[in-house]
This record gives sequence, structure tokens and C-alpha cells, in this order.
Amino acid sequence: MSEITIVDRTAVKEIGDRVEVEWKLSAKPELEWAEIFQMAELSDREGPVDWILGGGPDVMDSVVRWFVPVEEIENADAEVRRRLSVANQRFGMDQPV
Repeated sequence: MSEITIVDRTAVKEIGDRVEVEWKLSAKPELEWAEIFQMAELSDREGPVDWILGGGPDVMDSVVRWFVPVEEIENADAEVRRRLSVANQRFGMDQPV
């Protein structure tokens, strides 16, 4: 299996001061990959307490979804990319075939 990458990021809908962001993945990951992604260590978050202590992104089929504060979209993007890298590494996708 080749490395999973992000092919698109969109803001789906705003609810109050939060926005649902979707990252489209290049392939539907296996369950074990999704578990590694979701259990990856949190980034050092700054901002509102509910953001700092809040949950992480969810993997659904070939999409990552996450409700994040509007002002934290770039930080959320960085965390999703870091988790993706961790999952790819731990799942052995960074090894030559």
C-alpha cells in the first residue's frame, strides 16, 4: 500500500465559532492505520480551553473530519498532517517496497 496523503482540505460548515473541516485522503486507510492516526500524541495546542483539551480528528472512509475553532484551522491542519505522518510511519508506509 502506498503512503496516504491529503489531496484536499475544505471547510464544510460553520456552527457558531467552530467550523467542520474535512481533509480528503488519497485512499481509504485500513482500520489499523486509522486507529494509529487517531491515537497519535496530541500537538501542543494553544488557544481556548475547549480547543486545548478537546478531542481530535475522526477518520471516516477516506476523509478526516474535525470541528475546530475558526481561528485554529491552520493549527488543526498542522496537527492532521503530523498525525498522518505518524500513521504512515508506524504503519510502515514510508518503507521502500
